[in-house]
Amino acid sequence: MAPDFTIFAGLLLAITASASPACKLTPYDPEWPSHAEWASLNSSINGQLLSTVPVASSCWNGIPFASPVNCSTVQSNWANAAWQSRFPEAIDYPIYANNSCLPPNASGYVAGRGCSIGGMPQYIVNATSEEQIATALKWAADRNIRVVVKGTGHDLNGRSSGAFALSIWTYNLRKLERHTSWRNPSTNTSEDVYIVGSGQQWGNLLDLALEQGRVVTTGQDPSVGLGGYIQGGGHGPISRTYGLAASHVLQMRVVTTEGKILVANHAQNQDLYWALRGGGPGLYGVVTEYVIRHRPAPRNVIMGNLLIAPRDDGSNHSAELSWDAAVAHLSELPDLMDAGLAGAAMMAVGESAMSFGSLNHSTTGVVINQVFWSFNSTPAAMEALVNPVLSNITRAAGGNGSITVTFTASNTGRYSSFYSAISGSEVAGGESLVSSRLLGRAELVDTPRHKQKQYLKIAMRAQNTTAGTYATIGLQGGPGVRNTREEDWGALLPAWRSAYLHFISNGAIVDCKAAGSPKRALENAARWNEAKEEMWREWSPSSGAYMNEANPYTSNFKQDFYGSNYDRLVDIKAKYDPSYSLFVLSGVGSDEWDYDLDTGRLCKGN
Repeated sequence: MAPDFTIFAGLLLAITASASPACKLTPYDPEWPSHAEWASLNSSINGQLLSTVPVASSCWNGIPFASPVNCSTVQSNWANAAWQSRFPEAIDYPIYANNSCLPPNASGYVAGRGCSIGGMPQYIVNATSEEQIATALKWAADRNIRVVVKGTGHDLNGRSSGAFALSIWTYNLRKLERHTSWRNPSTNTSEDVYIVGSGQQWGNLLDLALEQGRVVTTGQDPSVGLGGYIQGGGHGPISRTYGLAASHVLQMRVVTTEGKILVANHAQNQDLYWALRGGGPGLYGVVTEYVIRHRPAPRNVIMGNLLIAPRDDGSNHSAELSWDAAVAHLSELPDLMDAGLAGAAMMAVGESAMSFGSLNHSTTGVVINQVFWSFNSTPAAMEALVNPVLSNITRAAGGNGSITVTFTASNTGRYSSFYSAISGSEVAGGESLVSSRLLGRAELVDTPRHKQKQYLKIAMRAQNTTAGTYATIGLQGGPGVRNTREEDWGALLPAWRSAYLHFISNGAIVDCKAAGSPKRALENAARWNEAKEEMWREWSPSSGAYMNEANPYTSNFKQDFYGSNYDRLVDIKAKYDPSYSLFVLSGVGSDEWDYDLDTGRLCKGN
């Protein structure tokens, strides 16, 4: 159970000989618990303390950490989020664990870097009970050791990992049951709910719900866990209709870093209940269980596919007109969503546009591949909504023949068939830093078209202009979110009230080899992204970003992720985690700390 002390080359030179009270402990500090103390903790939690074993260590000479999984299996599954979620140390984006132990086929792999624990947690609690979590949290807090929380590790912002930390792995809290007469302590009425352990994954809950004719708000990846998704808000294919996942939670069970096991709802620990519904994951405690409201499943799903592209002849004129078409399309979406449509779009430029738009030539224009869906409707009804919009888009782009616009609609059948068609888990193992924004009617309809065109071109910029880039645009706001009852809103970013679209822009290059380290690669990408962040603030000054899919290095994270809720959340954070054992990038209060990914040090006041 001894920790690995070969974290980074030269690390001993970067870390002082003794811990400062302002810094969380590392194994290089004399105050770090002895092997005997760690063994004592292990005994007190029924032998559930794990030494970190990087699964990819089997791909390195000597298999330094004795990974039980052979290298070929690791390599073939590295991009699969569902597979990654099964391992206590693994996260989908290992750049946030300093690319400490990668297989040779992974993005960011450097042969000379070696395999170490590095930016991964030092020890992991394989939690099977709240009592184990309470004991471990208080033990770590009393000893000034950082704590991280991991369910599945599906996390764009690296919140599920941290160097020298004690990780609470909730994956094996797998409770999943329907309770048709659960007594709501807030109203003293009977509710039909699902009671779900925080280690469960949405695909399992959705499968159970659909078998019973019900549905819950999930994302498009069935491997995603409940914890970070709910605590960050939680949008998905049905949020336009029923609202965000956080607004469906009636109660949570929570373990704090003081070792307290609490129930949070409208009747008790109301401030904690409020904060955990949209106020940020991994900040206030470890949630072990959720009570979730569910809704009727749609009887059938209609899907439509819309393609907007410049003519495939290399015409600069058509390419420029495609930007006008894109602006016209985006401006129509709020009305279409109010009329019943939801969906997702891919927008692409450069060589990326060739695959999304089936073009034979790269383009200086833009391609939009839009998927619509609607529930309990017909293809004819969808066509009646979309066809007039196509005329408006064509007109905005100069008339017939200026661009390519095609649209088809069909009946997909049951929600289960629809979800299978749009979902997937092949998203792990990459290196990226996105820039995103929630956009409402004011941005999409009221802003002058020429200004929107300028903003859109900035949003679609790529560092590699030849390769281009793509953006993902989710139609996940609108009526279902806007009409959420105030008592169900919690600490969700207020900008969600007016949001229709969630626009995720790629384009920044995260090149660890060229930069020399993951830290510098992320910092370089963040600096390049700042022009996009400034553009968003100009285009939508009163809006913000969905924190689960956003830039964790944005300089304006307090306003962008938390809005007017931030100061209250600071107070709640201090109340339930007074030792500040829980740190995440761009989390509440994180501006008072510095996490150095090169050294692993987490220190206050830097």
